[in-house]
Amino acid sequence: MAESVSKKVREIVDRTPFLRDVLRKGFLNYTNFTESIIDEVAQSCNKEVKETAVIMALRRYATELNRAEGQKKSDGVSYTIVMHTNIIDYNYSKTPELIQQLGTLYELSGRNGGNDFLNIILGSSEVTIAASEKLIPWIEKTLSSFKTTYRQDDLVAVTMIFGSNFVQTPGIVYEAARRLAWNSINVYEIVSTVSELTFVIKRTDSFEAYRVLQNLQGKK
Repeated sequence: MAESVSKKVREIVDRTPFLRDVLRKGFLNYTNFTESIIDEVAQSCNKEVKETAVIMALRRYATELNRAEGQKKSDGVSYTIVMHTNIIDYNYSKTPELIQQLGTLYELSGRNGGNDFLNIILGSSEVTIAASEKLIPWIEKTLSSFKTTYRQDDLVAVTMIFGSNFVQTPGIVYEAARRLAWNSINVYEIVSTVSELTFVIKRTDSFEAYRVLQNLQGKK
């Protein structure tokens, strides 16, 4: 069954959430984008489709997306933001010998009551360790026999601490990451628990990241 031009255009845009954001913000070049999708639209609609019809469908959808954005509420999702400064990010190749040493790192962190920032992420072939600078001498001593494949200094961990189980609320991680991306804030690591969402970023981006994430709360 042939689709309408409007329905097909929305379907194409919705395939890529970032493209939907570009359309909503008014950054999309309608003419160029129309040229790239008009054949697909015409095939789905089973008829010849004019560029003006596609452009009009895009403009209508942009208006609806902006209207929906203005109606969004974050009621029931409250949080505070805390920062851990002087974070260093390490990356290692994953080996059985390295895995055996990771428990020691948690013991080192516990010596200060567990108040220092420490996150260990196990990938398929890599291990990433993001830790407070205070823990670095111990980490480097413990893992001295293992070669780092990557290291990034001068980082900050910005943590959103939610008053409720945020993992049951769809879209929060996407919305937070989306706003950071739109403000040209590069994220080195994303770490989450049941009630916390942490972004590891450059120190120079920390104040802007705080502003962006704080504005997410209560945004109308």
